[in-house]
Amino acid sequence: MSLIDLSIEERGFAPASIALAVRTIGACPAARHRPDARILCGIGVLTVTPDDGGHRFTSDARCLGEGDTPRDLLDWLEPQIASTGAVISWDNFGAVPRRLLALADPVRHPQIITVAADTAGRWRALPLGHTWHLRQARAHLMPCVCPPRTPVDECPAAMPTVLLPAPATTAVELVNEAIAGWRCWAQGFGDFDDADHPAQAALRALDRWRGEQPATR
Repeated sequence: MSLIDLSIEERGFAPASIALAVRTIGACPAARHRPDARILCGIGVLTVTPDDGGHRFTSDARCLGEGDTPRDLLDWLEPQIASTGAVISWDNFGAVPRRLLALADPVRHPQIITVAADTAGRWRALPLGHTWHLRQARAHLMPCVCPPRTPVDECPAAMPTVLLPAPATTAVELVNEAIAGWRCWAQGFGDFDDADHPAQAALRALDRWRGEQPATR
């Protein structure tokens, strides 16, 4: 473990957790969403819940559709963030909690704001040193659809659905990425020969659950 990773290790394994994977795409200057120039276009989640001595896993994803905005994605995510338990994410062209804090609305997304601000507590933002081997699906840039030489302040920052990543394919990819991120986090706990460690038991339960899922999972 490097020094930057110690805080995640010391906080220990959390039996109840949710792992997030996000998809972002580059955009023209007028479509920039803080904290950078990438549009949030999809979120995938894996929720892990202790269940009668075992674990229950559920997964889902939401992507931008016709008429949607990144705020709609956060509206979908808000009720899925429990009031307790760990939240796991890994870098996507920048830190996920920082991006969500920039996009979340205090009235509509109080739970997201609370947990995303708690990167020293509930939120485990995995450093690149832990996740360099994990792959995120590529997404094409969102081109500007305005006529040439349109001033930036007159560009409508349109996001035609046809130019966004295919929602059905992206949803499957995001769920798989959330699973991969959670697995990477859980594998950091317990010795390899400690089969009784809660993290190792959860990993075995994940393998059983995945074996029961359709081939796309």
